[in-house]
Amino acid sequence: MQDYAAFEAEVRRFAEAECPEDIRQIVRDARKLTRDPWARWQRVLFDHGWGAPNWPVEHGGTGWDTRQRYIFDTVLAETFCPPQYHHGLRHLGPVLIKYGTEDQRARFLPGILRGEDWWCQGYSEPGSGSDLASLRTRAVREDDHYLVTGQKTWTSHAHEADWIYTLVRTSQEDRKQKGITLLLIPLSSPGIEVRPIRTIDGIHHVNEVFFDNVRVPVANRVGEEGQGWTCGKYLLSHERLGGANTAPIFQLYDAVRRVTARAPEGVLRQADTRLRMIEIESRLLGLREQGRAAVGMAMRGEDLGIVPSAIKVTSCAIQQALCDVAVDTVGPTHSARQGAAGDDRDTAFLRWISTYFLHRSRTIVGGSDEVQKNLVAKQLFGGDLARFAPPMVPGALFDAAERTAGEGAADWGQAVALGWPATLVPEGLGGVGGSLSDLAAVVEGAARGGAALSLPMPCGVTPVLLAGAPAGAARDAALAGLLDGTRRVCTALLTPEGRLDLKDLRTGAAPTGVVGGVEALPDPTDLLLADHDSLVLLPLAGARLSPTTTLDGRPAFDLHLSGVPGTVLAEGSAAAHALSRAAPVGVLMTCVDAVGTMVPVIGQTINYLMQRRQFDQPLAEFQVLRHRVAEMMMTYLNASAATLRALNDMQAGTANPRSLSSAKLRVSRDARTIAHHAIQLHGGMGMTEDLPVTRLNKRLIQAGFDFGDAMLHAERLAAVNL
Repeated sequence: MQDYAAFEAEVRRFAEAECPEDIRQIVRDARKLTRDPWARWQRVLFDHGWGAPNWPVEHGGTGWDTRQRYIFDTVLAETFCPPQYHHGLRHLGPVLIKYGTEDQRARFLPGILRGEDWWCQGYSEPGSGSDLASLRTRAVREDDHYLVTGQKTWTSHAHEADWIYTLVRTSQEDRKQKGITLLLIPLSSPGIEVRPIRTIDGIHHVNEVFFDNVRVPVANRVGEEGQGWTCGKYLLSHERLGGANTAPIFQLYDAVRRVTARAPEGVLRQADTRLRMIEIESRLLGLREQGRAAVGMAMRGEDLGIVPSAIKVTSCAIQQALCDVAVDTVGPTHSARQGAAGDDRDTAFLRWISTYFLHRSRTIVGGSDEVQKNLVAKQLFGGDLARFAPPMVPGALFDAAERTAGEGAADWGQAVALGWPATLVPEGLGGVGGSLSDLAAVVEGAARGGAALSLPMPCGVTPVLLAGAPAGAARDAALAGLLDGTRRVCTALLTPEGRLDLKDLRTGAAPTGVVGGVEALPDPTDLLLADHDSLVLLPLAGARLSPTTTLDGRPAFDLHLSGVPGTVLAEGSAAAHALSRAAPVGVLMTCVDAVGTMVPVIGQTINYLMQRRQFDQPLAEFQVLRHRVAEMMMTYLNASAATLRALNDMQAGTANPRSLSSAKLRVSRDARTIAHHAIQLHGGMGMTEDLPVTRLNKRLIQAGFDFGDAMLHAERLAAVNL
């Protein structure tokens, strides 16, 4: 069995010791790589036996599995080593291994491995970019040669390359994907001209390549004539997990954070920069979890479906957002200094302006954002939502909770009967002794089933607070009553997560004042007042309660405290300890509840668009609406991944603000975004109370406030200098 931890340590030792420092500095500075440093680094890897991580051993590769390749790429990025040049190793190499002849493999694979032969890709043409199958470059066969005439464009690195692998049209067929052939052409051939394309970043990296009756041996054809489209699709399939490695984006994040340390003065400017970086990091942490999940899917042989498209769109958006921060930092002083000679600071700042423009291409190359959204929407409107939104913790608990909620039976009595409040209570105290994952399965299942009942407080926070308080008659009776349903204990967290409206509150054994917005259970019997100094249990019989509701219609109340004595269950460090265990559970389970609610919101929106007709066709036929649904789905996937990461960290006992607060920040923002999309896509009906989705939309917006809103958690992240 592969020891992945030992493998990671081996790669890290090698990368730290063997990568030339001048190459490492190029990566550290986020500069564009060119052939020389790339080729030198490839030779280092080849000499170590790691020249082709994605090739089988019999062809000179390492034979590593998907997870090993992911670890390798990640560690290289984390140690500021460049990624390997992709055109030969990751694009053409696998195609030659599958479709090439023995002579072609013997001729071309060794040069790719050693970094001696440099390749570029001849796919796009004027008018044939995303619609690649419409390409018009022609190859006419004459005996043992083809004569190639036409033009390729956006050809990266053609000015540095020795060879171009290119798709050409060898015949006209009934379908434009037919009649396309893959040829390998030396760029030194007579009749080839490479012209640079001037781009807005000021870097020479793309070109036009013109072919004027270029003679190409038939022996340089890969596969059969007319099989080029098959070869091309196979080539692209080997890049589907390219976005799973998020380490280079973390490199970019660190580089931008360093440049923002030199930001111009101004309280608002610096606060805005810091908040933007925190927001970006919360998305980036979710993206990293999406990448890890994609690797796991590939290891299990599962169809990746929309996952690569979602990762690419999210990844590119994050990179562009980072470059926006960088250019906002350097632009005020250096936007008018293009071409200026200056010191190292000037050079670095001007390079960031170039990098900003370079990254505008991220949402265009490799399949534009619009193309990716088309791919996502096609599968979602084809009925694949459930397949691409699996539960975070699948199993019997999730299934039972979803079924119960879907049947409309998920009231408090049913929750008690199913043992949900007992999930996190130790067996010795009458509970189930379950895990956070068990409770997450219940909470997500109930949310997906559309339960009106909210579970994070009564099934998470309240039982954990009571179980964490010192044993005593009052504590024991309250906990037992909560678990068997004879006591309905509500909780008021007198901390920022509690989102309560406190007026003239004085705590202690006989508190006074007003506590507004307490989440209610039916016919509540007790209130648990919790802060870092004390846990006080108050009887509610005869108390002055003013009924209210949450945004989504759940019952709540304002409590007017008049000094009626309660029972102090814990004080000082004991109270603080119980609260420190319970509050994070509430934050996490609110994230889980929101993520669970996102799925039926997306599903109901899809169904509405498919059923509702305008202009004699379903709304689902309008691309702009399909793209908004795709955006909803990709937003959900990032929020779900961030939540799963926080769950795994807490389950392992390693919860920290970077994980939990990042998840809550992300979910608070994304829940509202999805609700806004759903309201808009339902049109006028989205503004009414007539549709089931309306309550769910409100539930998502309410989740943004429960257990701390986005800004509270951003402040916490800022406080620990993340």
